[in-house]
Amino acid sequence: MKDDRKSATARGWSSLLHRRWAALVDEASFAWISSLQARHRPEPDFRKRLERYVDSWRSATLADYYALPPGDAVSLECIPRGKGFRVRFPSPLPGPERRNRTAVFDLWLGPEGWSGPTMVMAHGLMSVSDFGYRRWGRRLNALGWNAAFMHLPYHYARRPLWLFPGEMSVTADLVHTAETLRQGVLDLRVFARWLRSQGTRLMGGWGMSYGGWVLAEAACVERIFDRLMLLEPIFRIEHAMWESPSGRGIRKTLEKLGVSPETAAPHLRLVCPSLSRPYLEPQEVLLLGGIYDRVVPLRLLQEFRTAWRGCHFYPFPQGHVGYRLMRESLRIAQEIWPGDFVVPRH
Repeated sequence: MKDDRKSATARGWSSLLHRRWAALVDEASFAWISSLQARHRPEPDFRKRLERYVDSWRSATLADYYALPPGDAVSLECIPRGKGFRVRFPSPLPGPERRNRTAVFDLWLGPEGWSGPTMVMAHGLMSVSDFGYRRWGRRLNALGWNAAFMHLPYHYARRPLWLFPGEMSVTADLVHTAETLRQGVLDLRVFARWLRSQGTRLMGGWGMSYGGWVLAEAACVERIFDRLMLLEPIFRIEHAMWESPSGRGIRKTLEKLGVSPETAAPHLRLVCPSLSRPYLEPQEVLLLGGIYDRVVPLRLLQEFRTAWRGCHFYPFPQGHVGYRLMRESLRIAQEIWPGDFVVPRH
């Protein structure tokens, strides 16, 4: 009995330390993000522009909102780069910044070459280094998959030179934020169609936070993915902006401009994956969450899981910022989809 009490006490302290550390890391990250977002304040009469934008899409469907432009095929280039390729093409929704007008994906082929399964990795907001993703790409190659790394709008090769990565992706300019999401989805649709044309037989998505938002929304537009792993995806943007600690700076700016959650509410159905249904079966989706996450709390993930008809769901002791879910998600994926992965040779 005494040993049991000691063990329970140790677990309690460990849980408390996990929670405190997660809160500390998250708070530091949120403060940094808020300071960058404060540099992108909309004009004083922004509310009128937002209302016009919402009204212009009021009767649109997802197919309308995320429609690819008609016309000739996209001019795409696939350039050898290191041990892989860099794929570039003009974004279907170019936007105001020159460097962001070109969609960029890095691609590393696995043992089966172009016909092998391909996993598209989409990073989190303001991700500054692709070192870890390259490592995961090598791991995917060892498991029989091609690996693709998506440069999300305003990140990496698409980052304007005078800005930090991703600081223009999510701001108080809700019109720009929505258009940036839309751009990411359209870029992904073009890339996925090109991969299929090259012979890719199975496509997976592996999205983290903001990247998970883009992948989840794309999965509701067409059958892009056959497998989808979402790690703390931002699927309820109104909660992230108006209720979570990550949206403090945006909230403060919007309140000064007279913008309330109700102003943009009619548009949520076009930008919140939880309000749509994916082109996947529940058993084809893996959802992971952080027990201490205040941006995407577990109660919302449970709602998301219900909306998506009961996909696989696993929580772990982590805040919104962390690395554990990457490792755990790939491990679980091999357990629930064993036929999709090869056993590495040692």
